[in-house]
Amino acid sequence: MPKGSGIIERSLLNDDQIMEYDNLVMDGIDISGRWNTMIKSRVHSRPELDSWDEVRQSAIGASIDNCIQCGMCTAGCTVAHEIPEFNPRQFIYWVRTGRQEDLIKNADVIWRCVGCYICTNHCPKGVNTAEVMESIGQWLHHQVPEKMDPAYLANHDAYRHQLFTYGRLNLPRLQAEFLSRLGRRQELFSPEMRKTAIKMLRDGRVMRTLFIGKPRHWSRSALLLTHQQA
Repeated sequence: MPKGSGIIERSLLNDDQIMEYDNLVMDGIDISGRWNTMIKSRVHSRPELDSWDEVRQSAIGASIDNCIQCGMCTAGCTVAHEIPEFNPRQFIYWVRTGRQEDLIKNADVIWRCVGCYICTNHCPKGVNTAEVMESIGQWLHHQVPEKMDPAYLANHDAYRHQLFTYGRLNLPRLQAEFLSRLGRRQELFSPEMRKTAIKMLRDGRVMRTLFIGKPRHWSRSALLLTHQQA
């Protein structure tokens, strides 16, 4: 039987948080059997709150203070149903209680978000959960970049570069940069890509996507964004 299998919401606990005993006596009473499973105390004597400060001060993470830990975000999350470790409520809890060790341990999971914004729509307190998760992910990216999945890291960096450079997302350029960052540029010349390119050339979408242009005075906005991210 798996460790801690009788615990409700077992997926929220790591194995090292569960204590199981073959024989357990407390206050002279034998409580062996189904009562021999314990969960380590969640009291955190030395909370590290700099992550909370950074998230709440960011433009996309400010609503984190409204969270009441109801779990509506996780209940509706399309990713959490497939990957139990991806738990928006849990990530917010770790940030607000200064549990940076747990955040870092699960840093490779947070980038699984698909950006559907169901969590944001379900929140009864107006927390923009999807963007709060993005803010937490950015903090983790600076702390432990080596734990980021190469594909998610390449996708993040490609989006960032495209937005900072052009002010708009150009999908052909984004796809090309993403594959280049992964060392998979040859996929741009695959039969599927050639077929798509020919179709876009025929219906005129190539010119509209390649020459999308930049917002007016974008250089000023880009300079401000670069300064904020420094």
